Amino acid sequence: MCFYYPMRTIREMLYELVSIRSDTGTALECAMADRIYALIREIPYFAEHPERCGLYDQGDFLHRPVVWALREGRSPRTLVLNGHYDAVEISTYGNLKGLALSPDRLREALLDGPLDDEELRSDLEGGSWCFGRGTADMKAGLAINLHLLAASADLDASLLFTAVPDEENVSAGMLQAIDLLGDLRRRFSLEYRLAIVTEPRIDGVLSRDAIHIIHGSMGKVLPVVLAKGVLTHSAELMNGLNSTLIVAEIAREVELRTDLLSEDEGVFTQPPTILLLRDLKNTYDVSVPEYSVACVNALFLRSGEPAAIVQKLVDVSRIALERSIAAYGRAFDVMAARGFVKETGRRRFEGEVILMKDLESRVRESSRDYDAFKAELDAHLLEEVRSGAITLQTASILYMKAFLEKAAIANPAVVIGVAPPYYPAVNTKYVAKDVEYCLSGLSDYMGKRHCVEVVHVPYFGGMADTSYLSCPSPEADRAFLDNLTLPKAIYDVPVEKIAALDIPTLMIGPAGKYIHQAGERVYLPDVESRIPDLLAEILRRL
Repeated sequence: MCFYYPMRTIREMLYELVSIRSDTGTALECAMADRIYALIREIPYFAEHPERCGLYDQGDFLHRPVVWALREGRSPRTLVLNGHYDAVEISTYGNLKGLALSPDRLREALLDGPLDDEELRSDLEGGSWCFGRGTADMKAGLAINLHLLAASADLDASLLFTAVPDEENVSAGMLQAIDLLGDLRRRFSLEYRLAIVTEPRIDGVLSRDAIHIIHGSMGKVLPVVLAKGVLTHSAELMNGLNSTLIVAEIAREVELRTDLLSEDEGVFTQPPTILLLRDLKNTYDVSVPEYSVACVNALFLRSGEPAAIVQKLVDVSRIALERSIAAYGRAFDVMAARGFVKETGRRRFEGEVILMKDLESRVRESSRDYDAFKAELDAHLLEEVRSGAITLQTASILYMKAFLEKAAIANPAVVIGVAPPYYPAVNTKYVAKDVEYCLSGLSDYMGKRHCVEVVHVPYFGGMADTSYLSCPSPEADRAFLDNLTLPKAIYDVPVEKIAALDIPTLMIGPAGKYIHQAGERVYLPDVESRIPDLLAEILRRL
């Protein structure tokens, strides 16, 4: 394997990628994909072999493609370099929004302004950091990957470049790339040995003498807890039960619950937290809300089971429902003792907690028009999602509410399902394919060449596209995905196809700071020399 200097430097490619706005979840991402593809076509190898690169669109509602390019080697052994080309929006820059995509001009403007942050001032004055939206997250990683694609020559192993949209939202791009990876493997007879996602390293060591090789990423599940109360006018409260009381009790029990922590390889997740909590009334009136909902953010590691999280929510919801009914009983006792209500008016509530998949089965068995009802609901929600009128999370809530209404349950009830996105927890130690042969001795290699240490980290401190490249237990994951509150046509994680790929995946990227904030920046020595050299050495060993 040898390398040559491409027409563009890494910094030039970084500046060009940053200059193109690519807000996640918008059509702006398409321009970014087109520019990446144009950069690939400038590489002489792909000018000669245009069939080895392309734009892959599997029906994305915004037509955002996966950009791919394959540099074939003498062997089918293949390294996949992956990154996302979307970035968060630029409103955080305030009156500097016009400079958010111009690193040098932004740096000058920040230096001219008031600076209370000494670390920021030092980085601005030092010149080793590149500022701007998307510099760290993650157009620097894409520039590194493009450089390796352009500079590599006479390869033994093959090199596959992929760039995906939507990572900042629900990873629709990476889910789209799963089929692409399968197609390319068959078409070119590839053997996927390793994938590297060049996301920035932002947790732990940000010093200039350490580079992280991250072996896994956390899983995320987003349970939806939908409560049905009993509708009544607020002047006649003892005739019904407010659904917000039920959801509030559930939220109180779930928030920061430490028995839902997950641990693996000395790493712990954050406890669960409520990301959404509201009633489902469309307008204001003086009736109590019949339906209320909470969405729970719950993280887990590979040693954990998302099904256990859902089961714990079932147990918590039963207790919360009992407490809510008991609160009604205590209030009725006081009012009856004072003569405000008559005992004959007491409601005898019998609440139930049900999983969404069981509610679907109940409605299917009891409704003659089930097929028509389901088809109409699915089509409506699919159109609303694709038009951008509602989010996947809102679609999930509306799907659950429609089934709960169809079931015609008279008593208070809680339904529990799972909304998108779902990120499986992954770690290379759970993948059958060994990666140690291409990692051993890298710290010595980088120490001698760059005076930098290589640190192996078990898990990334959040979710990433790495979740969708390996799956050691597809049967268990599929069983859990049956709890999803949307049909597959709207959202699915194809765990069977992911298991067929079974690619051990690492995260190796440049140091970044203040991701998604106005001070976002990336460490240029990592971008221009250290990470490219490390990736080239891994490719050589593959």
